Amino acid sequence: MNFQTHLKKKVASSSKACTQCKNKIDSGEVYHVEEGIEEHIHSLIARNFCSNCYAKYGEKKLLNK
Repeated sequence: MNFQTHLKKKVASSSKACTQCKNKIDSGEVYHVEEGIEEHIHSLIARNFCSNCYAKYGEKKLLNK
């Protein structure tokens, strides 16, 4: 399976962990979640990235890991 994905900016409704740095993303914080461009990605496999990692690495580098 090779889905095309992008990152979408969201506000966390519950606590999550950043896939990159493993830091906690608290409820109410802005984060970026992986979404399929043409196909749905189940929320259990979609990756979450904190705003710090998004700013440091950018979408392309985060999605290529």
